[in-house]
Amino acid sequence: MIDRFDLYGALYLLCVRWHSGQTSRGYRILCRLSRAGYRPGITIRNGRGFESDEQRRIYRALLRYRHSL
Repeated sequence: MIDRFDLYGALYLLCVRWHSGQTSRGYRILCRLSRAGYRPGITIRNGRGFESDEQRRIYRALLRYRHSL
C-alpha cells in the first residue's frame, strides 16, 4: 500500500517540474494537494530531492504519464 505522504510528495515534484501553466492539469493537481493540506518539505520545495525512497519510486513511475500534465 502506498503511503499518502509519499504519493503527495511524488505528485508535487512531478507537477512542479512539468506543469504547463496555470490552466494545466498539473497546476490543478498542485492546487488540490494544497487544499488537502499537503505542505512539502524543504528538500522537495527547493527541488533538491525526495524525502523517501518510496517517493522516488512513485515519481519515476509517474514520469511515464507526464505528457498529460
